[in-house]
Amino acid sequence: MKIQMIRNATLRIFYAGAEFLIDPMLGKAGSQKPFPGSPRQELMNPLEDLPVPVEDLLHPDAVIVTHLHRDHFDRAAMEMLPKDLPVYAQNESDARKIAGMGFDHSHSLDMEGGLVFYPKGWSQDKKRGGGIRMIRTEARHSHGKMYEMSGPACGLILTHPEEKPLYITGDTVWYEDMNRILKEYRPGVVAASCGENLVYGYEPLIMGAAGILNIHHSLPETLILACHMESLNHWLLSKENLRQFSETHGFADRLRIPENGEWIRLDPEEG
Repeated sequence: MKIQMIRNATLRIFYAGAEFLIDPMLGKAGSQKPFPGSPRQELMNPLEDLPVPVEDLLHPDAVIVTHLHRDHFDRAAMEMLPKDLPVYAQNESDARKIAGMGFDHSHSLDMEGGLVFYPKGWSQDKKRGGGIRMIRTEARHSHGKMYEMSGPACGLILTHPEEKPLYITGDTVWYEDMNRILKEYRPGVVAASCGENLVYGYEPLIMGAAGILNIHHSLPETLILACHMESLNHWLLSKENLRQFSETHGFADRLRIPENGEWIRLDPEEG
C-alpha cells in the first residue's frame, strides 16, 4: 500500500495493485471562492496548486467521491477526468448526479457488505486471489445544525487479502460508532480529515486534534494519516499544532502529517 497526499482530501492510493483517486479537487489555486462566514475571507480556494501535473491523476482504476462538496469533487475534476472511468459515490442520489455529469460508470457504495472491485487490467490469476472490497461507512459532517446543513457524507474501508485494511474517514467529526469501525476492521492506516474546519457560530465540520487522539486511543497500533489540512480558507487546526499535540500526548510515532505531494508507504507486514 502506498498513499500520496495530493491536496486537501484528494488522495492517490495504490492498494493491492490498483490505483484509486479519492475526492478529486483538481482546480488551480484560487479557482474557488472562500467558504462564507469563516476564517480568512481574503483568500481564494484552494490555497495551493496541485503538487503534481494534473495529467498524473487522470487515469486511475477508479475514482471514489465521499460526497459532492466542491472541495471533494470540483468543476475541474468533472471536466478533466475521463468519462469512462468507474466512479463510486456514497449513495444512489450522488451516483445519479455524477452520471448526469457524463460519467458512464457511476455506482453507489451503499450496499450491504460492500462492493468488490476488480480493476480492468487484472489477470485471471490475480482475480482468483480475491477482489478489493469497498465498504461504505457513516461520516458525520459536523454536529447539531451544521450537521443538518452539510448533508450526508461517507467514509470508506478498503480490504484485500494481500493488504492491511485502509480506513478513509471522509469528512467527519469523531462519533461513537467510529470506535466500532476501528475495532471491527483494525485498519493498518486511517486517513483522517482533521483540519477542524469551521463556519463561525457552528460546530466544526471535521475532526480536530481531540478526534485524532480518540482514534489513537481506540486503536493505538494503527498509523494515522492527517488529511484535509491547511488547504482551504476555513481551517482552524494547523499542521504544526497537531504535531505538537501528538508529541505532548505520546503518539507522534503513529501519526504522519504529509506535505502535498508526499508519499506514505506501508508494507503488508508493517504495523
